[in-house]
Amino acid sequence: MNPRQLLLLALGAVAVEGFTDTSPFVLLSTSDFPSSSSSLKSATSLLSDVWEKLKTCPSDYYIVASQPGVHAADYSGRRAAPRLREKVLGKDKAIRSNVTVTEVAGVLDPLAIGNGLRDECGAEVTEIDASTGSYPSDFGKGPRVIYVTFPALPLRDQRAQQLSDNDGFLSDIIDRIPSSKYSLVYTTSPRESEEGESTSVTYNSDDIKDQEYLHQDLKRDFGEFARQENADSNQSLFDKYQFFSPGIFMGAIALFVLVGILYVGISALLSLEVSYAAFEKDTTPGQKKQL
Repeated sequence: MNPRQLLLLALGAVAVEGFTDTSPFVLLSTSDFPSSSSSLKSATSLLSDVWEKLKTCPSDYYIVASQPGVHAADYSGRRAAPRLREKVLGKDKAIRSNVTVTEVAGVLDPLAIGNGLRDECGAEVTEIDASTGSYPSDFGKGPRVIYVTFPALPLRDQRAQQLSDNDGFLSDIIDRIPSSKYSLVYTTSPRESEEGESTSVTYNSDDIKDQEYLHQDLKRDFGEFARQENADSNQSLFDKYQFFSPGIFMGAIALFVLVGILYVGISALLSLEVSYAAFEKDTTPGQKKQL
């Protein structure tokens, strides 16, 4: 799979039976640091990885956007978040680093990232409530953390339109940043479904063809792990663990041979019988040798 396809999948092209309690994450920056993309990651692990990249204070401005009530499927359409999509796909040449996770298990707290930047980088904080439709005309000098909080998407209709409007609002804020060095932390939280609401979504087959195979492999791995775990729980202690390995067996044989040799040697020494007189000097006068 080439990098272009991976970035496309990471932005939101998901399998039909994707995880319903996960949501995507995107980190974009005009600074250089290792880029990576993955399909599934825990919020705790992701927060640690993101902080490792941002704790060096690589930017002057940090836009920390929070979009609640979404799923990766909401970004599968090309019109859902077109400006963010272009940045993720590498069409914005100013973006030099990209970290995308299609599905984050758990909720990543954007305040944890902002507070860390405030304490570590001495960044000032600006909060923007996107539901008001307005933001400051001047963001001040950097370093600065700009919190952008979007309202949750509606559960049924107008989800794509609302997401597109939020994308345009975020793009306007980025365009007004008075510096070319910025990082965008786009966090989301999983959507909540109403009682009786169908969670099925219509997908673009061209966008999600490769991701279907990815999720099938992922679910297969989880299923095999669960079956193995259930099988192990019904086994006895000696069936689950190997207490007598080949290494231990060979060591025991070698030890037996060495102990046998030692026993024979000690037995041979103890069997020697020598009289005390053998060690005394013979003082008996003998006959002189005749020439």
